[in-house]
Amino acid sequence: MYKTTWFARVSRQALISWGVSLVLAFALGGCNRPSSAAPAKDTPQAPQTRRVNTLRGPVAIPTRPQRIADASGISDMLCIIGYKPVATADSDAYDYTRFPTYLQDLLSGSVIIGYPMADTVNVEAILAVEPDLIIINPRQEKAYEQLRAIATTIVIEPTVNDWRGDLRMVGELFEAQSAVEAYIAEYEAKAQEVGEAIKAANGPDATYFAFLTGGNAYYLFTGAAYGDMFYNDMGLKVPPGLPEQDSITLPTVSLEGLTEIPADYLVILASADDRATLEGSSVWNSLESVQSGKVIWLPQSPYFNQAYSIYGKKLLLDELKDLLIS
Repeated sequence: MYKTTWFARVSRQALISWGVSLVLAFALGGCNRPSSAAPAKDTPQAPQTRRVNTLRGPVAIPTRPQRIADASGISDMLCIIGYKPVATADSDAYDYTRFPTYLQDLLSGSVIIGYPMADTVNVEAILAVEPDLIIINPRQEKAYEQLRAIATTIVIEPTVNDWRGDLRMVGELFEAQSAVEAYIAEYEAKAQEVGEAIKAANGPDATYFAFLTGGNAYYLFTGAAYGDMFYNDMGLKVPPGLPEQDSITLPTVSLEGLTEIPADYLVILASADDRATLEGSSVWNSLESVQSGKVIWLPQSPYFNQAYSIYGKKLLLDELKDLLIS
């Protein structure tokens, strides 16, 4: 019994050893022997970076950046195409420490690092969010070397006045052209609908214009923001005497100059003090639109920023419809 048991154990061990050797020999031999099976194809990998054109020439950026710090003023556009920034300069024009109300939900959780029209950015705050891509505009280029040491940094220049062109530029940077065109089409359809409703209520020949108060100066929205929305997007009629806007700077007039722009409806962005000054002026009270009660007063914040914001202006359409239909 003892011998049989020992022999059985040895036999099993020999079989196992022989089997293992055979498998190894087959495997090793197979590495050196041509195979009739087709070789496995490598799974194509998306490139890690791609080159884009910037104001400093072509730059390689991450193909799918995950942590964008945007100081250039395009954060709402980034959100539209699916890239919510971890840090942003899209703060309120009258308080750089907070978001304007219309962006609070959109940019919730993003760190504020400045204001896009300012020439400084919070470099320490950008460093803290560990970005993989930083976007600035030419006003902030003095911080370029510092920022480039943190992460890939590109310099772009939104025009501000041409929001469609700006959005298309962002869409091209991030290969999101279809999302951009869909957003533009949706906005334009809504703007035309609102414009038609206003003209149906007030008459097709009613004229409109908006301005911002600033002490003794009045900044006219003609080719940008409210002017662009009124005349280009909504198709409302331009009042006679409205000057053209040929740069990012808004044209200005004096109080007496306002009397030379006889609009039926006025939209005014004013502080409480500036409103009180106007309402106490005999020149102001001589305006026909004032006498007929066709004046809409809005606070400077958030309404100054909002008409420039690509995301904000879409929300603003519904408000303007309610405000301008008398």
